[in-house]
Amino acid sequence: MADSRDIIVEEDGTDCRLSTWIRRNDKRLTFNSVNTLCRKGLIKVNGIKTQASHRLVMGDVITLPSTSLSPTGGESTPKIDPKLAKQLLDTIILKDKHLIALNKPEGLASQGGSSQGTRHIDAYKSSLQFGSKDPPRLIHRLDKETSGILLLARDVKTSSAFATLFRDKQVEKIYWALVEGVPKKEKGILESYIGKVDIWKPSINQGLIEQKKGRRNNANKKKALTFYKVIEKVGSKYAWLELKPATGRTHQLRIHCAELGNSIVGDRKYKSSEDKNSQDLPYSFKKLFLHARCVNFVHPISKKITKIEAPLPRHMGLVWKHFGWKI
Repeated sequence: MADSRDIIVEEDGTDCRLSTWIRRNDKRLTFNSVNTLCRKGLIKVNGIKTQASHRLVMGDVITLPSTSLSPTGGESTPKIDPKLAKQLLDTIILKDKHLIALNKPEGLASQGGSSQGTRHIDAYKSSLQFGSKDPPRLIHRLDKETSGILLLARDVKTSSAFATLFRDKQVEKIYWALVEGVPKKEKGILESYIGKVDIWKPSINQGLIEQKKGRRNNANKKKALTFYKVIEKVGSKYAWLELKPATGRTHQLRIHCAELGNSIVGDRKYKSSEDKNSQDLPYSFKKLFLHARCVNFVHPISKKITKIEAPLPRHMGLVWKHFGWKI
């Protein structure tokens, strides 16, 4: 389905009816219109025609026709920027018959939103088709501000297989971050409960502490777990952290670092204090210093043990070089 967009189901969508989930994510669609689109096969889950009553699981990829997102139902041709299309081709770090891995730039969204227009990877998937029958499908997503590995499946079978891998937590994801200050412990486990209110209206200052204490008693919040390790540090000013999320909550790593008392450099949303553009860094704090560095998994089609690594973006690479940190 060339004129379409893909949306990945997160953990909070597990066991939700397809029709209910779509209505939550697009208020302009009625239940009747969703049922009609499903019957016609225009709405698919993991590339397969699906009934509106289908129960979703984490990692499912829902494909919606782009025309269904227009209040008038009229078609519109998205404006494609050839420079961005070429940039995406240049970010490919792995391509086989089943899979494409991109080193997503910081500042580029994975999927569209109310203010994204067509400047997101999902709108440019036809540029990554390379003669395949269908455009590739996003398998997961990264925050707009986060750089690093983003995986796309080149066929329905691979998309479905990776949905199962992610649901069964068989994909190890490793992130690198530069944080302010140094954690008291060299390594540890960050555990809390995160809900939508924490994502869209984050608390700051002492509110972060109260927020953390109250999470376990909130039925609308879900458990989040992250393993962290200090790789390098600069006195007590900065630390290079390795972060391994065991769950997939939105903004999980950013929230956990803030709760640890070591906010990620450049994170203006989950901060306990205002940024001070320090003279000891060769780059501005305006960009987020969080990078999806590595993924490890058993390739569901070839059955080979696969490790993919993404080079650091320029703003992080300059700081690593400045501090003399070896990669």
